[in-house]
Amino acid sequence: QMCIRDRYQRRVHGEQIINQIKKVKMLSKASRSFVETTARATRRQFGSLRRNLLEVLNRDDNTDPHYLAASYNPILPLEGHKPIYRENQKANYNISKLSNGITVITESQVFPSHVDFGILVDVGTRDETTETSGALLSIKNTYYKTVLNTNETINYGMVQMAGGEFNMEYDQENTFWRASCLQHDVVDIFRMACDCAFEPRSVVAANVAMDKSQHTHKLYEQLKTGQDFNDTIFRTAFGLRGLGMPLKGLKHNLKNLNAYVLQKFQYQNINPSKVYVCAAGVENHEEFVELVESKLGYMPKAESGQTSERARSEYVGGEARILTESNDVNLALVFQSVPWSAQEIYAFNVLNALLGSSASFSSGGPGKGMHARTTTNLLNKHYYVDLSLIHI
Repeated sequence: QMCIRDRYQRRVHGEQIINQIKKVKMLSKASRSFVETTARATRRQFGSLRRNLLEVLNRDDNTDPHYLAASYNPILPLEGHKPIYRENQKANYNISKLSNGITVITESQVFPSHVDFGILVDVGTRDETTETSGALLSIKNTYYKTVLNTNETINYGMVQMAGGEFNMEYDQENTFWRASCLQHDVVDIFRMACDCAFEPRSVVAANVAMDKSQHTHKLYEQLKTGQDFNDTIFRTAFGLRGLGMPLKGLKHNLKNLNAYVLQKFQYQNINPSKVYVCAAGVENHEEFVELVESKLGYMPKAESGQTSERARSEYVGGEARILTESNDVNLALVFQSVPWSAQEIYAFNVLNALLGSSASFSSGGPGKGMHARTTTNLLNKHYYVDLSLIHI
């Protein structure tokens, strides 16, 4: 009670001072502004009597709008809230091609949500050579690092503040930068993604990547992901070129990937005819095309020597054996297949369904391939076979 009385007396005293100050006439505009600011600060300091009483009693003000919003029953509809109903719409697909050869593909918004977009470049590890092997791994380990418009810290902060994501993946055929964010952040995040994808690698980025790439190899050796086994298969099938180039690059070549080598790899392999910009959840295709044009329109057309056609990887075949201390033996029988665009791909898919894939701890049950030949002829007949996988 004494505490409440003391606070009340101080508040009354403060109000009296304010009233006396306000009674002074002929005050300048600056003085009146000072008086109003002092008055607001005094009210905030002393607060209301009800608030002081609740603070002493350690109680919440159940009439405060913030309290009502936080304690509202989520099952009940909000009072006075008028929701906006929107039915699912059929997606529309649009394709445009810029004057320099970049292809833009969009999918219209089906339901209000975030926007997903990506930059696909028709460049993979098959385009690397013994000199540039590991270039894509180097770019992936430092894909946030830019120097012309922003830097790594700003890029990462933009993605976090947008509540989205941004990453880079690559394989033997393609390289893909993917991002997602809310609609009002599309312009900023897309510009950042273009900088990360096409900006020439700086000296700092190349030096950092040299160290990170070596640790990437050490990590994969400890994790035993089977990537070395797959690289051996491709190298045996196609030699040390084209599709036979390792996915993580040649380990002894990582220290040679300086800024000059990386920029040379980018210049020789990346051109507008190999770039595809795709987006899903876009309301206006023309506006997105204008955004792409404003950011990537500077890229010149591919020269006569720079075409979207890459050299064919010739199948050579062979045998490779790797010594290991493990008790498990991995055996791979590989045969030459056909491209995805060939008519024979349908027969290969039927063959894939007939042979199937089986594992000793995942056999039986609907859809598990009980009658697949890998199950009936391998796992059911030979107890020492644990796993059989078929890939095309």
